[in-house]
Amino acid sequence: MAVQTFELIDYEVRDRTAWITINNAERMNALSIGVVNGLYDAFTEFTNDDDALVAILIGGGGRAFCAGADLVAMTQRDQTEGQGAPAPTRPGLEAVSECPKPIIAAIDGYALAGGMQLSSRCDIRIATEKSRVGMPEVRRSLVAVGMVDTAERFVPRGEAMWILLTADHMTAERAYDIGFLQALVPDRDALIAEATRVADEIKKNAPLAVQAVKRTIVHTSHMSPLDAIHYRNALNEKVEQSEDRMEGPKAFAEKRDPVWKMR
Repeated sequence: MAVQTFELIDYEVRDRTAWITINNAERMNALSIGVVNGLYDAFTEFTNDDDALVAILIGGGGRAFCAGADLVAMTQRDQTEGQGAPAPTRPGLEAVSECPKPIIAAIDGYALAGGMQLSSRCDIRIATEKSRVGMPEVRRSLVAVGMVDTAERFVPRGEAMWILLTADHMTAERAYDIGFLQALVPDRDALIAEATRVADEIKKNAPLAVQAVKRTIVHTSHMSPLDAIHYRNALNEKVEQSEDRMEGPKAFAEKRDPVWKMR
């Protein structure tokens, strides 16, 4: 598939993996309105693209995955309008959060502020050893609303407080040790190789089952136990009634790879 460009985001599907690349390297892939709008369009495309089963989100240039909000652009808008940065025309980060398919964040360099938030909205995070993560919002009199609400889903409360209250950068090794990152690799080539390997492992599995697992984990975290059970059972029933439910055991018995129909 040819590369599609959505403002500052490239979208390409290779072997049923969608590679989504942030191309704002001159601003360290900061979340300008163009980047946020591009994320919305790219993840909408991915969600609706039956040929793509898993996505890898990566920053272009090698210096940063995403360094957060574009503060230069924000300052320029503050000076001309006096009302702060206007809301993006399309909700790009929400499109990442709401995507039903698995997403791997491939982090090479800085993932700060909105960049760390963006990576947290992905399902699996892999980083190069040189990478740094952090939430420096409070040093700019900003509140990391999206991370304040969700930080404890990824790390213990004390670590969440450390990240959010100190505003300090964290090494990739420490981020891995506390569980924010799932894998560390030495360099960008290894990052691409490992992200590809993990995506390939996910693609072996039944897509409907994978998506049901993701939806259950994401959406039941704030539900009551009873509501969570009902939600999980409803998703599981759809998987149990699908054609793919019989394909898995049949392929195992016949000693072949399953052919998923996603229905």
